[in-house]
Amino acid sequence: MHTHLQERRDVMALRQVAGLGDVGVARLLSLHGNATRALMSVASERRDQALREADRILADLQRIGGEALVSGSDRYPARLLELSDAPPVLYAKGTLASAHPPAVAIVGTRAASAYGVRVARAIATACARAGVTIVSGLARGIDGAAHEAALAAGGRTVAVLGTGLDVHYPRAHRELQERIARDGLLLTEQKPGDTGHGGTFPRRNRLIAALADLTVVVEAGKGSGALITADHALELNRTVACVPNAIDQVSSLGSNALLKMHAEPILAVDDVLALLRIDRSVSTHVSLDGDAARCWDALKQGARDIDQVAAAARLRPREAAAVLSALEIDGLVHFGPSGQVHPSVSVS
Repeated sequence: MHTHLQERRDVMALRQVAGLGDVGVARLLSLHGNATRALMSVASERRDQALREADRILADLQRIGGEALVSGSDRYPARLLELSDAPPVLYAKGTLASAHPPAVAIVGTRAASAYGVRVARAIATACARAGVTIVSGLARGIDGAAHEAALAAGGRTVAVLGTGLDVHYPRAHRELQERIARDGLLLTEQKPGDTGHGGTFPRRNRLIAALADLTVVVEAGKGSGALITADHALELNRTVACVPNAIDQVSSLGSNALLKMHAEPILAVDDVLALLRIDRSVSTHVSLDGDAARCWDALKQGARDIDQVAAAARLRPREAAAVLSALEIDGLVHFGPSGQVHPSVSVS
């Protein structure tokens, strides 16, 4: 077996030794100098069992088209090494270049308001067009809106999962997860087939924060996982920003509280680009073809809300919403107070 393949297998086996954990694996690797010697320090029965499990995981990864990334390899995202408990093994599916900086984490509540979803889409669209990777956790609400808008804008996006690569969670995001695997990148600490548990989702938030230059909390209630992501970002000396929300809305109590403490206020989409030190003039505007053209035609035919546009353009409502957000960024449409969509200009 080639040296780097042996090293990868041995690191994977170390991580499967019961009770060792991320920090324990790092300690053994530091003590022994490489994974093979570290693994030899483990009792033979436990070592053999761990190697069998590593081989099973490698077979599963081959079956689903994923790969294992181990710390120390040049394919492992270097930014994660800044974590005190960086995972020694990550499982990936997609294009690793999608995780390259600059990157922004866009996070928030699953129970997002229509306003929160619109803002998440607008920020993700502008950042994706400016060449910024959109990182989030594939959850309902803000996360899903950010991923969808990034894809609609032809940009890069990374979804950090709390499950295995082949487990679709939430089920409603199965198609979105598969599209990110094809056009972006899925990352997870969980083995293939792992359905996750209550602890795996908060833990993945540290990876989201570490991958990003900037974390933007769009909308979050008290105790939201998005606030955990913000805490990890601060621990890494990364910038945290927050979108102001209604003061009487439960889903925004946590994010509004961030504004009183240490978060940068986001009062316009350009504020995000400014924090990333990116000039919006470098953004690439899309032409009206494909989905954008069909949505525009629907508006010209009198469609005035997202569901009507989606039906006329033969898109899912959330896909149509992502396209309309891109058109809003271009100044081609605007949303009324009641959520109705109106053309802002005449396009031939």
